[in-house]
Formats: sequence, structure tokens, C-alpha cells
Amino acid sequence: MGCGTIGRELLQRTAGNAHYLYVAIGDSSGFVAKKKGFREAELTAILQHKTGGAPISTNNDGEYVGKNPIDVISDYNAEVLIDATAEQTHKILYKCLDFASVVTSNKLPIADVSYVDYRRIVTKAAKTKNILDYGTTVGAGLRIPEVIQSLGCDGITGLSGCLSGTMNYISQRLNEKAKLSAAVKEAMNSPRHYAEPDPRKDLSGEDFRRKLIILSRLLGKKIGREDIDVEPLIPYEYVTLSKDEFLSRLPELDENFATRVTEAKKREHVIWYLGNANLISDEFNLGFFEVSSGDPISQNKESDNNIQIQPHLWRRPVTLIGPGAGAPETVTGLISGISSIINN
Repeated sequence: MGCGTIGRELLQRTAGNAHYLYVAIGDSSGFVAKKKGFREAELTAILQHKTGGAPISTNNDGEYVGKNPIDVISDYNAEVLIDATAEQTHKILYKCLDFASVVTSNKLPIADVSYVDYRRIVTKAAKTKNILDYGTTVGAGLRIPEVIQSLGCDGITGLSGCLSGTMNYISQRLNEKAKLSAAVKEAMNSPRHYAEPDPRKDLSGEDFRRKLIILSRLLGKKIGREDIDVEPLIPYEYVTLSKDEFLSRLPELDENFATRVTEAKKREHVIWYLGNANLISDEFNLGFFEVSSGDPISQNKESDNNIQIQPHLWRRPVTLIGPGAGAPETVTGLISGISSIINN
């Protein structure tokens, strides 16, 4: 479900793999499906069709079966639904768990719902003995939720670091004295494509906030978006502009951030966009913080995620660093999730 950059990369990397048999492929226009599954050549044709910008509903390979994914899952006996969209699919995934396991890189159905709804979908997966795999929602191929689970969810006292590949790249470039507006465009465009198509989703802190919610909920905290203090990178008035207007006005912020970097450097510091979760005092925040220029996070490059996890009574935290954004990295995470279902 979803034939954007992530969905197409997944199809391309798995098209010739005998472990996978795709029986239905969908986008916002609906699904095409085949009872016996799509052959490699047919998947290649679908990829070309989507790369050209055409909707899946006009593809000639497979039968067009409409827009209801629940019907498709049940009618075509699919064992796994892969959610590679960026839409609110919570209700779809919840119903789908009656029929199949779910692997998702989409943060919205896990983070942009109430804590009660989050618990309902996790509990339903357990009751139906289907798997709800959302390890790729934080850290892409690093699958940070899995790392946290392996350390013991009830024994972690705090999290701190940068969980946004886009904001990490922008922080890096600002401290290299690049203009904010230039750094944002670099993060958006080829060859990086770190940022969302509308970069305000990253710059507002929303994407990062979702990740902090996912990890905190995994650690037993009943939190929602209102519980996290966020310093957005852009003023509220920019949210209502069209994307083109926003990008044209972004240079207005260049001088302010250049000043912040200069002042931090005088103190032998850098500024970095970080998130913190104190699981003892229940304090959660996101924003630009000054850290020592010798801090490991100042060595982050490109789309790195860097998170320090403090297990209870450990002498020092566990630090995890690696690329946390990008299509290849995200697809590696999805494939890992699918593989775990195959192995189970």
C-alpha cells in the first residue's frame, strides 16, 4: 500500500526474490491484484508505470479491484500488508490485523492517534496472533524500536539525541556556516531526498515528535503530541503559506540562524536539533540545543540518527548512530520486518 519513493524502491529490490509474492499493489487510486501473484516482468512494468506519474488504477497488469484494502487483503489471501504510505491508515491497519500481519514505515497510525487507540491496535495484534511490525518508523533500517525492546522496555530511564535525518543534515550544514535556506533545499533535492515533499513537516518538528511519541509509548508512557514541548524551526505564520511561498520566504530566517551558530561557536559549542525524553520526571522536549563541539553528536553526517539510551543502573548510556532516513535505508528496515514474519 503506497507506490511513492519507498514503495517503488521496495518493489524494485524484491521483484526477483522468490521469498516474496505480491498479490496486490495499491496507491490512492486503488489496487490492482492477481490471485497467482505478479511476475517479475509485471512488477517492472508497474514500476515504470508509476515512475511515469500514472495512477495504479490505469495499469494494465492485474485486475483493478477498487480502493478498499480490507476487501483486497481478505479476498486475495494476503499474509502481509506493507504500509509504505504517509497517510493516516490506523483504521485500515486495525481491521487488516483480522486477516494478516502488518509491516509499516508509516508513523501516523502509531503516533498520530490517542494512546488508547495505540494500545488497542497493539493488543489486537497479540490477540489475533498476527504481527504488527513498526520497527522501521524510527531510525529506518536501524530499527530503533527493536533495539529498545532488546534492552528491556521497563528498564530505560531516558532517551536523548537526533532522530530526524533531515534535521540532522540541516544542523550539520548550519554549523558548517551554510545558510538555512540552502541547507533545506539540499535536504529536499537529489541525491539526498531526506526531507518530506513539503519540508515543513520536518522543520516544524512534527516528524521528530512522532518518533519520540512512538519510542516513549513503547516504553510505557501514556503520551500524545500535546505532552512534548517543541521548538519549531519555522514561525507559525509560515505554516499557512503555499509550499512555493514558504520556500521563497525561507531566506528571511537565514540571518537569525547564522547569528545563533556564531554565538555558540564563541563558547566552543555547536547548535543541534535534539529530542529528549526523561522517563523519570516525564519531561519531553524538542528543539535546538547547544552542545560542546567535542560532543559525539557534532560528528554526525548527512542523515545520521544519533540516540543515547540510558538503561536503568547502567554506568553509561548505549549510543546508536547511523543513517536514519532515505529510501534504501527505509526499505532495508521494511525487508527486515517482512523477514521476521517469514521466520515466525
